[in-house]
Amino acid sequence: MILAWQDARRKAQETLDHYWDGTFPVRVSAISKKMGVTPYRATLPMGVSGMIIKEQGQEARSYADANESEERRRFTLAHELGHYVERVTLAEDNDFAFKDKREPGQYNLHEFYADEFAGSLLMPEKPFMAMVNEGRSLIEIAARFGVSLAAARKRKERLTINPPEQVGDVD
Repeated sequence: MILAWQDARRKAQETLDHYWDGTFPVRVSAISKKMGVTPYRATLPMGVSGMIIKEQGQEARSYADANESEERRRFTLAHELGHYVERVTLAEDNDFAFKDKREPGQYNLHEFYADEFAGSLLMPEKPFMAMVNEGRSLIEIAARFGVSLAAARKRKERLTINPPEQVGDVD
């Protein structure tokens, strides 16, 4: 049995393997476009940080709030791409929408999957852990990967709880 965090990490690595040019920070907009998701910066309704819409027969569109920092928008677009990957590859769904709100009680397994995917996409495991093992500060790490300090902290926490060597199948 593969757990949600394992699948999210695997799918992020597969995405990097197929669409990433190897430069940092990871160009999430370019990857999204290559995968058929058009990313937009837009002024979103109050309390909404991002969303993705995929209608039958049309290309998916992801949105990140234009009022957020560049680091936050990058994470949001990667998060929305995680929703896309989950719906298209796991659910084989061709018509869906996710709206990510900034309010308590909205966090569920879909949001966890998208967060794990986004962290894995923007902060690839090997280079991220190399910096951690070299004793680099989280500020340096966040700057290198073009993410917020909170995102780098959460990535380190999740890799500590579920280390890279645990990504194999669990019986």
